[in-house]
Amino acid sequence: MAIVDADGAEGLTMRRLGERLGVDPMTVYHHLPNKAAVLDGIVEWLWDGVELPPASPTESWQEVVIGVFAAFRERLLAHPRAVAIIGTRPSTTPALFRLIEGCLQRLEAAGLAGSEAMPLIDCLSAFTIGKVLAETSDVAGGHSESIAAALVSLTPQSHPTLLNALAGGYSFTPEAEFRRGLRALVTGWNLEP
Repeated sequence: MAIVDADGAEGLTMRRLGERLGVDPMTVYHHLPNKAAVLDGIVEWLWDGVELPPASPTESWQEVVIGVFAAFRERLLAHPRAVAIIGTRPSTTPALFRLIEGCLQRLEAAGLAGSEAMPLIDCLSAFTIGKVLAETSDVAGGHSESIAAALVSLTPQSHPTLLNALAGGYSFTPEAEFRRGLRALVTGWNLEP
């Protein structure tokens, strides 16, 4: 993770991993078949750090999923250069399955059947990963300058409504936007297909 945290997935090579571990890079292949296995391990480690919120006898299923995905966001924000990995690798790890099992037990106890919860969990996973990826893109790729240049190019003739919205008080507030979007998805989730 230290390599990924510093340089992203692109900076992680088997050679560099071997050097970091103080072993010949070929030794790494005795334990892991390839870089994909290392990336899968990172996905496992990230999911393993997501905890269910503390249980409450009166909790609603909405509170449970909001707590889980707020914790997932915090985990991803702690490792912004790993967000692309979790967004592009299959999430079929033991840690994810443990989290889902615990989550489903709590959701069912709070009145949301597992068959209804699974599509919601899938949606909220994608929402969380996408929001964090957008929020941390500058950390991972340095896009501030290009965004600023693009905004300067807007004119009242070409984009009057957008400029009015920006002038009317819009500001990028990732935490507030995430919380509002998460709550809207959860409270608006229709249990009838």
